[in-house]
Amino acid sequence: MASTVRGSRDALGSILGLLTFLGGIALLLITFRLAYNLFQVPPVQAMQLTPGKPIDVSATGNSLVVLLFRILLLVVMGVLGSLIANRGISLYTQSRGLKVVEREQAGTVVEEVRE
Repeated sequence: MASTVRGSRDALGSILGLLTFLGGIALLLITFRLAYNLFQVPPVQAMQLTPGKPIDVSATGNSLVVLLFRILLLVVMGVLGSLIANRGISLYTQSRGLKVVEREQAGTVVEEVRE
């Protein structure tokens, strides 16, 4: 099974692909910076615990929910940043007129990009 896809070279598509890729990378860097800042907060401060005082279950529970929500948002931001960067790579590759060759090797389909 061999198929070849060839497109025409497109400067605007290449630039758009590169900008999309760089935007995805920027989102990933922002996500990593936010995660770093989040994990620099000591657990006692993040959970609003005061040493020497009894634990207020409702305040600690609320803090835990907020912390888990922030972690979930960081995961979503990471996934979206990587999807955007991947889309930028796809746009760039398709606009450059590169060949995508599919061939079957040992029962699996292998894709190769050739110029």
